[in-house]
Amino acid sequence: MAFRTAFFAFPGTPLDLAITIKTACERARTKGLDVAITPWPQMEILGAHIADEVRANLDSADVVIADVTIPNYNVYYEIGYAIGKGKSIAPVVNVAFADATKNLQLDGFFDTIGYSTYENTDQLIDRFKALPTTRLIDLYSKPLNTTQPLYLLDTVRKTDFRNAIVSSIKDAKVFYRSFDPIENPRFSTISAINEVTSSSGVVVPILGDSIDDAQRHNLRAAFLAGLSQGVGRKTLLLQFGSVQAGVPIDYRDFVATFANEQDVVSHVTEFSLSALQATQEPKLNRRVSRSKLQELSLGASAAENEFRLLENYFVETSEFVRTLRGEVSVVSGRKGSGKTAIFFMVRDTIRVKKNTQVSDLKPESHQLSLFREELLKLVSIGVFDHTLAAFWYFVFLTEMLFTVKREYQHRSKFEMKALQALADIDNVLNQFGILDSGDFTARINKLSKFILDEVNAAKAQGGTLSPEKLTNIVFRGGITKIKQLIVDFSDPKTRFLLLFDNIDKGWPTNGVEEFDIRMVRLMVESLDKIRRDLDNADRNFVSVVFLRNDIYELLVEQTPDRGKAGQIRIDWNDRAKLRQVIYKRLQASTGKDSASFASLWLDYFTASVDGQDSFDYCVDHCLMRPRFLITIVENAIANAINRGNAKVSEADVIDAVRQHSNYLISEFGYEIRDASGLSADILFALIGADKRLTKEKVLERFVAAGIHMDHLEEAFRLMLWYGVLGVAKSDDVDKFIYDYDYSLKRLIAETKLAGSKPQYALNPALYVALSE
Repeated sequence: MAFRTAFFAFPGTPLDLAITIKTACERARTKGLDVAITPWPQMEILGAHIADEVRANLDSADVVIADVTIPNYNVYYEIGYAIGKGKSIAPVVNVAFADATKNLQLDGFFDTIGYSTYENTDQLIDRFKALPTTRLIDLYSKPLNTTQPLYLLDTVRKTDFRNAIVSSIKDAKVFYRSFDPIENPRFSTISAINEVTSSSGVVVPILGDSIDDAQRHNLRAAFLAGLSQGVGRKTLLLQFGSVQAGVPIDYRDFVATFANEQDVVSHVTEFSLSALQATQEPKLNRRVSRSKLQELSLGASAAENEFRLLENYFVETSEFVRTLRGEVSVVSGRKGSGKTAIFFMVRDTIRVKKNTQVSDLKPESHQLSLFREELLKLVSIGVFDHTLAAFWYFVFLTEMLFTVKREYQHRSKFEMKALQALADIDNVLNQFGILDSGDFTARINKLSKFILDEVNAAKAQGGTLSPEKLTNIVFRGGITKIKQLIVDFSDPKTRFLLLFDNIDKGWPTNGVEEFDIRMVRLMVESLDKIRRDLDNADRNFVSVVFLRNDIYELLVEQTPDRGKAGQIRIDWNDRAKLRQVIYKRLQASTGKDSASFASLWLDYFTASVDGQDSFDYCVDHCLMRPRFLITIVENAIANAINRGNAKVSEADVIDAVRQHSNYLISEFGYEIRDASGLSADILFALIGADKRLTKEKVLERFVAAGIHMDHLEEAFRLMLWYGVLGVAKSDDVDKFIYDYDYSLKRLIAETKLAGSKPQYALNPALYVALSE
């Protein structure tokens, strides 16, 4: 191998880690290695700008060694920068330090690119003898996404700072993609390379230490900032507050700081427009030969990141068709089941039709829950219901009026009458301080604050807050005007469609509460009231609310007339339907529309894994969720590319399943926690358990893990409901909730048929990691 140069990035503390690395670098010089290693403290930095010198050394190196034993912002930035500059990287971990590998597994940075381990100086020197030559940027870069050119690093907590960023991007009318840790807690290096290289601009918020999840977020931010700058993409790093609040030296000079939200808005808007302009600029991409696997693209697993391309490979299920026909008012499904995909496809299919007004609402924060909490402190239960019902009624009618306004803005270019209509609409909206600036989240937050301020002011003046007074606070005497404008500027042929998604996104992590469900019920009832009111005015109104399955089931329990709302549940219990998800994406990527699934699959994947069909093997480990299936298949492809395989091998698929299983153990618990309030670590209680076990054995493990006795039955029920556990049949075939059309009652009935002490089976999707 030709002589190479290496740069070693590592944290300065703890001291014993730094000494081991420095000693290894010094002793390596006498070993006759074919690589010259420069550890970062030995750079010539006297009188120089340290950050510039670090980047200069990274630029000149062939390979970058990075110690990630202790998560360090500067090191993660340097890893990202090196990848962006086309350098080979060699992550190493000193496993002598407690929890070293556990720290790495928190975010998934190295799930598919791997890392080497060592315990002492000699072992580290041995790692220097086999440094990689692979350039990840050559393997995983993607063409520019001109339809959604901006990429945002989202946050767990949807703070005002974060919401101002999102609202500004939307105001700029620039479509964006995002990494949202609520939707997908694993931050894969390969996925990050895909996203950054296909973006013209990258927005990276830096969080203060006091914000929840700040450490994990800022590690992602450091890596993403380095990667984006290394690739040469427009990069916006921004922080609310002082720049001295702990921003690492490597990228401190690039961080823009803001003291108020208005400055954030103007800066982000300007950046978003410049990123949009950059899509028209020629890109000097590295010219590298790409394998057939590298050219394969399955699209994003989250619909929000692919809604502009979704129609190319969307599977038109019966649930989609019924929603499109207006036969249902509630669509429920588990996380990752495709609710948002139906939301986007129904919206885009209908809004192009003549004489149709579509209002698509997707709040981006948990502000609604905060509004609910504050309102409960101020009013009684009965008044609470009345106020929330009025709140929803006002919100939906004003958003519908906004939709009508956009239609008349278009018509005003060639119709004089439309100008007067616009003036009438603006007059009413301005009367209530409802402005075009900001997105739906900003408007709903503003209305919530207004109501709380007015309620507080009314209480301060004494007297009782009657439902009539609260109605006047919410409506401000103008709801009749708003409703009349909607009727006046439409006709009986007009079809109004209102789609509402994300109400349960970002809900508090102590479990779903009764008043959260109450808020949803009042929302659905308000939509039904709007339908009746507009029907009386000879107007056609249809609404569809998208909810998680667990939320809908709780909603049904609290609804007096259970059969009133037409509901459809997205069930994925058919392997043929899941096959279509991958088939459509393979067709879209290859352009082979007439090829069969078998021929396309076998063109890229091995035929069998562990003695069974390779695709069925993936399905067996995906919990019957499309998003999980896409992730497993993508991981298998990434493994094959990283190993230089021309085709996805059996080992690539097995490792992809193992990677995803580890994700489920560490992150799936958060989904359970958000719905129930139980510990997010509940699945760790099952590590080392037999594949088949009794209920008593499961409960014993839960007790040992610290779950309170009062919560044991609920914990066990949730294991069945989420498909973690199923019933072990006498014919050695295990059945899970999706095998019984997601009916928990049927699953429990099946266990009773198995005798007094039925055996339960761990789902293979999780057992892979639990048994390691």
